[in-house]
Parts: sequence; C-alpha cells; structure tokens
Amino acid sequence: MDDRAHASIMRRYSASGRGGSVEASLLVAILADDIEDAAIEIARQEGARGITVLPARGLNYPEHITLFGNTYLGLEVTLLIVLDRVTAARIADRMNQELELLQPFKGLAFCLPVEDIGGMDPGKLRSYIESHPATALLGADGASGDTET
Repeated sequence: MDDRAHASIMRRYSASGRGGSVEASLLVAILADDIEDAAIEIARQEGARGITVLPARGLNYPEHITLFGNTYLGLEVTLLIVLDRVTAARIADRMNQELELLQPFKGLAFCLPVEDIGGMDPGKLRSYIESHPATALLGADGASGDTET
C-alpha cells in the first residue's frame, strides 16, 4: 500500500472520533487455487497490508462427478484479511464480481464483523497504526497534508 492509501485510512480512522476503537471486519475469501494471485492483487490494490493464506479443500454433497467418473477434488485456498469495514466490503465485492466467485467451483468472498479482539491491546494497535511512516502525511486534525482528493 502506498503512503496516500495509508493516509486515507488514517483520515477515516481519525475522523471516526472513536479514539482507540476501529470498526473492523474479517474478510474471508474461499477461492479456487488458480485465482489466488488475482484475488491477492485485488486486495493489495484496495489497501490490504497483510493477508493470511491457508490451503484448503472443499467437500460437496452430493459429490461432483467429472469425466470418466472421477470425483472433483479441486485445490482451494482461504484468504483471511482484517480490515476496516468499508474496505473489507469493497474488496469482497470486487473479488465476487471480477473473479466471478459465485460461479460453481470458483469460491466466495464475504465479511464478518470483528467486535472484540481478545488477546490484543487496543492501545498497542493504535500506536502501531499511528507510527506507520505514512502517518506523517496527516495533520493534527487527521486531514491529509496534500491538496488532492
């Protein structure tokens, strides 16, 4: 993510007026293995800074029978990304549309609200966000120092 994208996130974070709380969502994308790179590129373009990639395999009942009576056991991956609510929904929508995830054997992207984060100190999380180099682009009021919109 470039500095402008981070500045935009920080602007929304600062403007929320919530201090140490951030409305977060967990984006879950369950994908066919062959479109993993395209999905990751969409997430990066939209500002995702970190993605957890888990190998997966899906089971269907009844099983999908292919040519010569073999059962389809396609490889899958699951992407997990914690983002602000708006960005997570935007990424899920782009993945579902651009990668045609709602077609059979392609996958699905959806968001779950993160209302409580056990084991994490919200103060440390805020400090991490504020210490990012792009934060220098923000003024004291959370507005960007640049004139572009």
